[in-house]
Amino acid sequence: MIWIIIALALVVAVLCVALYFQIKGSRDQAGEQEALLRDYQRRVDEQQQLLEDYRSLQKNFENVGEGYEQALDLYDKMEENSRKLEERNAFLEKQNADLQTASNSNTEAMRTSKEFIQQVVQKMTKELDKMEASAAAPLAGLVYSIQDANDLGSESAIELNDNIMAEQVAKQAVAESAIDKCQYFTFELKVSPQAASMLHTNEKQAGHALALVLDNAKKFTTDGCVTLSVDADLQESKVTYTVEDTGMGVPANEADRIFEPYVKLNSYFDGQGLGLTFARSIARRLSGDLVLDTTHTGKGARFVMTLPM
Repeated sequence: MIWIIIALALVVAVLCVALYFQIKGSRDQAGEQEALLRDYQRRVDEQQQLLEDYRSLQKNFENVGEGYEQALDLYDKMEENSRKLEERNAFLEKQNADLQTASNSNTEAMRTSKEFIQQVVQKMTKELDKMEASAAAPLAGLVYSIQDANDLGSESAIELNDNIMAEQVAKQAVAESAIDKCQYFTFELKVSPQAASMLHTNEKQAGHALALVLDNAKKFTTDGCVTLSVDADLQESKVTYTVEDTGMGVPANEADRIFEPYVKLNSYFDGQGLGLTFARSIARRLSGDLVLDTTHTGKGARFVMTLPM
């Protein structure tokens, strides 16, 4: 009986040991399976990450490709714009060259025209010199007008070929302007003793410039008087012709503007606004000058023309 019990105990012990090792084997197998699962999952995650990285790279590559295409398109547009710009520049250069050629042609034509007109004026002047003064006077004004228009803007010096008394320029200007014949104001010519000196100038041009100043005074003086004074400064070697009137006057701030071409301070009076422009131009081409005396405080205006002796 004891042996049976011992035998049963041994059988139970063997079964327990076998069960233990079976359970332990099962646990080890389960751990290995779990490790395998974890490794598999890690590999799956890595593959998923690689797939995502691949897709990201593919997308970046596509973006790079699109950017490259855009860059190519932009470059093509830049090339097209550059070509158009070169064509535009070439067109403008040709147009500028054509304009320059036309300008040179016009300049040459104007120069030739001025020379021709000057020759005609000189011939007419010589013919007028042969005529009596009374008959030549009306034509002389026309000749002077043509010559003034032809010389507008000219800065070339006028030939000084006359040695005359300073008073002679004043007398010529009075005769040309006929200011002494006006009935609606009085005219007076004053010649100082110092003015009794010789003047090296161009008599006709100097007298014409002064006549234009007298014409201006005659135009804007409706009553009162106009005075032409002739004086000389022997130290500075110059003769001064002063035209003073009792007309409407000139504001001091217009002292330079009135000598500009086509400037008229009063549109009610006839004329093109060129008389004083011509007068100053002639005076300066004779190495003199013509200015408005802005220190004048009386009624009207005072113009001063100077010529070197």
